Amino acid sequence: MRNLAINIAVGWFLFLTSATPATPVVLSQVPAYKWYYGCSPTAAASIIGYWDLNGYPNLFDAQGWDEIRLTENVKDQISSPEHNARYNPRPDDLTQPDSHNCIADWFRTSADFRDIGVSSYEYADDAFEGYADYRGYLFDAYYEPMYEGYDFVESFTWMDLVNEINIGNPMMFCVDTTGNGHADHSVSVLGYDDRGEDGLWYGCYTTWSEDETVVWQQFRPVSENYTWGVRFGHFVHPIPEPATLLFLSLGALALRKHSN
Repeated sequence: MRNLAINIAVGWFLFLTSATPATPVVLSQVPAYKWYYGCSPTAAASIIGYWDLNGYPNLFDAQGWDEIRLTENVKDQISSPEHNARYNPRPDDLTQPDSHNCIADWFRTSADFRDIGVSSYEYADDAFEGYADYRGYLFDAYYEPMYEGYDFVESFTWMDLVNEINIGNPMMFCVDTTGNGHADHSVSVLGYDDRGEDGLWYGCYTTWSEDETVVWQQFRPVSENYTWGVRFGHFVHPIPEPATLLFLSLGALALRKHSN
């Protein structure tokens, strides 16, 4: 469920930035991390790192772009030594404490029957919200499917992606990298490109290198006929503090008064 505070903040942001940007559109200050004990916590870390650099500086221990962009400096927040000691051996070593001090903990990465590095999309909301709460912030996260041919109550669309990027919110996608019709990987999504007759494209980081440039894949559902189809889109919204909401409201009112 979308939080009222988020809707208010997003509404003012749209009021202040009503011009439609040209494509391709790519968010800056989204760090690309190299896979560290799981694609989902690694992809999620890229989004959390972005928010650390944009108003929520306690999300990671590292500070500033030069530190936050390096996987080495945030790896313990992706998957902590305690999490690794408990879940990364096979079988799990349940004599080790259940730490809940890293993104992988809330994703339940490698836990129970899962192989090392494997997470489930159904824990993504808990991962973003739980980890943010642990670091002292409130986040709202939810996911919607993109799956043609099935009767889902809700599904996310191209315009959902465009709107999220335009208001400064990177997303996480669960995608099918092998073309077997089933999602097997998570990526951070930071851009979009409408190429007309050549289709709609999303820009992502694959989690396979921290030095990569944006990788472009076509925005379409999973299929056995091609790779990189999208199964789920994960939406991640920080909830501004009341003082931040007041600032946004006063700024928008001042702008409106000035324009009259």
